[in-house]
Amino acid sequence: MNNILLAVSALVVFVGTVWPLVAEMGWGAKLSVGEPFFNKAFTPFMIALAVILPAGAILPWKRGNLKRTARPLRGALLFALAVAALVYAVSTGNSGLAVIGSALGSWLIAGAAVDLWQRTGNSGAARLLRLPRADWGKAIAHASPGVTFIGVSLLMAWQVEDIRVAQVGQTFPVGRYQVTLDAVEDHPGPNYNATVATMSVARNGRAIGTLYPEKRIYPVQAMPTTEAAIRSGFFRDIYLVIGDPQQGGGWAVRSYVKPFAAWIWLGSALMAFGALVSLSDRRYRVAAGARRAGPAAPRPTPAE
Repeated sequence: MNNILLAVSALVVFVGTVWPLVAEMGWGAKLSVGEPFFNKAFTPFMIALAVILPAGAILPWKRGNLKRTARPLRGALLFALAVAALVYAVSTGNSGLAVIGSALGSWLIAGAAVDLWQRTGNSGAARLLRLPRADWGKAIAHASPGVTFIGVSLLMAWQVEDIRVAQVGQTFPVGRYQVTLDAVEDHPGPNYNATVATMSVARNGRAIGTLYPEKRIYPVQAMPTTEAAIRSGFFRDIYLVIGDPQQGGGWAVRSYVKPFAAWIWLGSALMAFGALVSLSDRRYRVAAGARRAGPAAPRPTPAE
């Protein structure tokens, strides 16, 4: 089931990405496949995969017993429910997506930890450090989607967006932060003219940093572009965008606070790292060397 759900999810992404190109080349039809399609066609398979993955990772091939396998996962389930309750207490009144996503993510992470502990034979931390790299790589790779689940769900549920006309010197709130439009100046670039805003960000009266969003115009192509200023962090990213000047004075400003955005990239990086750790296992390197060397020549008998 793990493999089937992964394969179907990959097929959904492939069809959603390639089908508009095929339709345009084959029939001249212009199709747009966006977020609604992937939410309906991709998300259910990934949720089902997240539910069964911890049990599937522990279940032995051919001789597995689901009831016996699920028994060690009770602690992981309680941990996931506790995290869900905590997130619910923080986000009461918001979308239930944060609760569901954080619970599934915690379930995956805790399930991978249980799988790793099971492989020690309950011998303790000393045995844990001596486990083969393939076991560590498997646990890291199975826990990494949990990190991504938490990042995606909390970002979508808790992100803050603010669009307004701001005067130079004005301070306005964006979620828990205070943003001040300090100045807007023109700066010539190598092949463009830029309007650069100086915007300071603070939280609870304490300065966090200064960002410099730009709006560029390339005279040759007569094409404007927007360069967002980003302040990244482990628990949140802040995006600031400067727009056009307004007739009544002031500037169009867009501000975004995206919590846990870094966790999406962290989950992908951990997945790749888990694969590399598994491939570095000595058993795989020895087997690969034996295949390259070919079968050993038979030893001569004493009579020969």
